[in-house]
Parts: sequence; C-alpha cells; structure tokens
Amino acid sequence: MLSEIKKKIEGLKGKPIKIWVDIGRNKNETYDGYVLDTYKNIWTFKTKTDIKSFCYSDILTNSVVISSWYMDFFSMVYWFLSPFMIKLKC
Repeated sequence: MLSEIKKKIEGLKGKPIKIWVDIGRNKNETYDGYVLDTYKNIWTFKTKTDIKSFCYSDILTNSVVISSWYMDFFSMVYWFLSPFMIKLKC
C-alpha cells in the first residue's frame, strides 16, 4: 500500500497541488505548492515560503490529503463518463 502511495507522489513531483494537513485537536492547515522530492520514507513539499516534509503513512492515515487540479479534473471526467462506460461494458 505504501509503495503505491509513493509511486503516486512521485508522479506528482513538480506539479502544482494543494494539501490539507491535520495538525491535531480539530485543527488543520492548507498549503499550495508542489512535491519537491521523494525519499525512502518521506517526501518534501515546497510552498512559497517553506519546505515541509511528510511520511507516506500520513496519507494512508488521512493526516495529509492531496488535491491537484488534474486529479480533480480526471475524477470529474470519470464521474461524467462512467454511465457511458457501463453501457459499453468497458
């Protein structure tokens, strides 16, 4: 599971994304930026002013949620086309 998350994050490298981070006690922060680099156990995220690091299990536990324009776009296209795909049995 973590290897799949790592591959997806590597695919987002350099692309503009937005992340939502749960910092505890019903508090969260949102950052705009891009994935700077990936390592064995962590990945780094570059904002306008900071570099943040997260581990891959943060995504698995929903402590970090990633949103990107093209991920949202393709999920919208899938949602729109899924009734047609079912009729065509794709």
